[in-house]
This record gives sequence, structure tokens and C-alpha cells, in this order.
Amino acid sequence: MSLSDKQQQSNLIFPEGLAESLIEAINVWVNVCDTELNIRVWNQAAESISGYAAADVIGHRKVWEWLYPDEDYLREVLAMTEVVLTKDGNLHDFETQILSRDKQVKVITWYSRPLVDPDNTIRGFVTFGYDSTERKLEQQALRKAHNELHVLYEIASIANAVTDLNEILECSLERILPVMKSARGAIHLWNTDNEALEVATAIGIDIRLFSQLDAIMDVFVKDTPVNVIVSAALSKRFRYLGVPMRTKAQGCGVISILANADTTFSSDDVALLSSIAAHIGIAVENIRLNRQSQQLAVAEARRRLARDLHDSVTQSLYSLPLFAEAGQRLLRSGEIDRVENILETLNKTALDALKEMRMLLYELRPLAFQPGKLVETLQERLDAVERRSGLRAHLITTSLPHLPPRVEENLYHIALEALNNALKHALATAVTVELHADAEHVQLRVSDNGTGFDCDQIKEFGGMGLPNMRERTEELNGCLDIQSSTKSGTVIRVKIPTNNF
Repeated sequence: MSLSDKQQQSNLIFPEGLAESLIEAINVWVNVCDTELNIRVWNQAAESISGYAAADVIGHRKVWEWLYPDEDYLREVLAMTEVVLTKDGNLHDFETQILSRDKQVKVITWYSRPLVDPDNTIRGFVTFGYDSTERKLEQQALRKAHNELHVLYEIASIANAVTDLNEILECSLERILPVMKSARGAIHLWNTDNEALEVATAIGIDIRLFSQLDAIMDVFVKDTPVNVIVSAALSKRFRYLGVPMRTKAQGCGVISILANADTTFSSDDVALLSSIAAHIGIAVENIRLNRQSQQLAVAEARRRLARDLHDSVTQSLYSLPLFAEAGQRLLRSGEIDRVENILETLNKTALDALKEMRMLLYELRPLAFQPGKLVETLQERLDAVERRSGLRAHLITTSLPHLPPRVEENLYHIALEALNNALKHALATAVTVELHADAEHVQLRVSDNGTGFDCDQIKEFGGMGLPNMRERTEELNGCLDIQSSTKSGTVIRVKIPTNNF
């Protein structure tokens, strides 16, 4: 049946200039329907895209059932024709999914307008369709890639910002499941003490189920992804995807995803989950290294405390009974004038030991630094240590602007180093801490009236906490100035530019 024959079967009036040669030639789906949705025109592009020939569809409306086999979806599509079958009811960019004759799902973008006869009566409508399947697939692929990158970025951000391993694993699993289109999953960690995989976190499933899944141990032992159908829980079948997590040295766990048995996980899904597992493995490694570092720091602090106790307090305490025995001997021999000197030395030694003990106790249980309370915390330190040790301690401040927590904490620790030096080494009787700020700088000044030291010698050999003060000052892009000489006291100044915060 030629196009002219098809048109003769219809009483429709076509827009002027719509030549049949153009309809057949253009690479755009063109069909014309009457008001009952029977097909009157069906061009070659429509045949090519749908797979249905003109001879199959002309004269009836069955093609709509073929293209839209889902009844509910078909009703939604046909309802849109009511818009076209009203005057000036044009459709633009109306998108549907059709099922072609060879069972391919295709995305078609439609443009429709009514056909009106000279009496201004709507006799049907003409529709132009564009095959948007490739463009839609590209958009979906781009959106999928964007979502996957977003998940990787979120997990990396969580791993960098959070120090609690359980929180990292829970937050990561919450973000993994949506992108894997699943509601069930778990993360196992390898317990080196028990030599077993243990559930660290799980969502949407009883963790006892995992004891029935040999596939999880296969993932860990073979150190390779597993994508299989598994049976568990009253013989219910699941699609299981598991990927190993590794640290630098060894495997550290498994990420598991469970889905319905008819679900398929593509190679892209496996690659994405493997990338996520690599990020989480790095986080696990960093947290474990941080814990080891903290344990080493505690051990080092204990060794330093034992050394300080031996070098200072223990020696002082050991000398006290010796001075007491010497005083007793002098009393028995009647050398009263020399007893007074012995008692003075005994008193001084006991006071020095008390100072050392107070400072060591403070180091064991320091005041918890609270952001926003730098002045208060420094005052508490002076009250708890310096003043109770008999020093005249003063804190002088002016109104300070809001300081970032890292600035406050570094200034606090610099002040502590200076105060410890004044108490331990300088034999000071007075110490003053000053905090001031102007539009350009925040300044810390710690001064004492102690014995002082040779700055050149200290710079050459280090010690007395000065390297720590320099590092903290440099971290804030500030300047550290130390003025001291033997028997003239010490002044430590720190100047921090405010343009850094």
C-alpha cells in the first residue's frame, strides 16, 4: 500500500506543504492518527525504529498495545492524547519508553499537534518521534558516574574527618547500599587475636545469616571479589557480591552486598565496590597506625616520667633523710649553728621536690583544654601549679578576638613549655603570662625572674622544650623570640599574624 493509497483511506486534511515524499524521506518517526487513535500514516522511520511495517499498523490502533504492553503505562500514554485532541493542544518533549518488535526498550521523544479541517474541526493529530535511546543511555551513564564519584568522595571525606572506626564503617555502608541498589549489606573486619572475620556493621539483615555464608571467607582468603548466588535462611536465595578490603600489609576485611536472586551486578559494580573497599582499607590502616602511635606516645611519656622522677624527685627525696641524719649528728655534738644551715637545705630540697611532683602530676593529669577558654585554662594552670609551688604568678590579658581552636591550643602548649622551664630549670620565684591582640597580631609573652640560660648554647644543643615551641609557632606562621642570659631571667615572645585565620 502506497502512501497516497493510505492517505486516500482517511478524510484528514494535512497541513499545506506536507508532501508525502518528505514524510517518507525524513529520518524522523512520523505517524498520523484519527480521533480514535487508528493509524492513518506510518513512515519508513517509524517502521525502522519500532520494527512494525506500515502494512501491520495502518487502519487500526493495535500498535499501541504492542508498543506499550504494560496496561497501566499504556493508559498514561493514551491519556496524553486527550491534550492533543483539543484545539491547540500541542505536546512538546513528551518522552516514553516503547518495546520494539525485536523486544528492545527504546526511549522516544514526541512532538504532537492536532490536524484541523477547514471547518475548524479536529480530525486527528500528527506526531513526530525522535529516537533518544542513545542520548538517554549517555545521560544515565554520566549520572551513574557522577553518583559513584560522589560516593567515593563522601567516603574519602568521612575517612579523613572521622577518627572512630565504627562510625566510618557505618557511614560508609549507608552510602554504599543506595549506589549498589540494595538494602542489605555488611562489613566484616579481620580480628587478628581470634583469627576470625567479625561483623563490624550491618544494615537490613540479621548478622547471624552471615555465619551461613561461606562466600565471605572465600573473598577474604582468596583476596578476590565473589559474585554468586547463595542460599541461606530457610533456603532463601540471594545474589551475593563481596570484595576484599586490604591494608598495606594484609587483608583487613570484606564488604558484602546482598540482593534479590534475580539481581545482576555488573563488572562496573564490582570495580566501584573494590574502589570503595580500597578507600576504607586506607582508613582502617590509618586508624590502626594512629592507635599504635598513641600507644607508643603513652609508653614514651611513661619512660620520660620515670626518667624525670629518677633525675629530680627521686634524687631530692633520697637526699632528705641524709640531711636529717646530718642534722641529728650535729645536734648530738652540740653544733647548733650548723644545724640551721642543714635545716635550710633540707627545707629547700623538700620544696623543690614538691614543685617537681606538682608539675609531674599536672603532666599526668593536665587540665582538659577547651576551645574558647584559653585565658581560663591558663589561669587554672597558674593556680594549680605555680602558685601552689610558692611562685608569684600573674596573668595579664586584654580583650581577645575569637581565635580558631588550633591557634588557642598551640598558644596554650607554648605557654606550658615556658612555664615548665621556669619551674624546673630557672629556679624562678615569679612568672608572668601576658596575652594581647591588635588588628594584625596575637601576642603571647611569658617572663620569669629565674637564673636564665645561654641562648646560643640552647640553640646549638636544643632542649628545654624550645624545639616544640618553635614547631608550634611555625605551624601558625608566627615568630618566636627568646631573650635570656644567665642570672637575668627569661622572656619568651610569640607573635601570630591574624591574617592566617
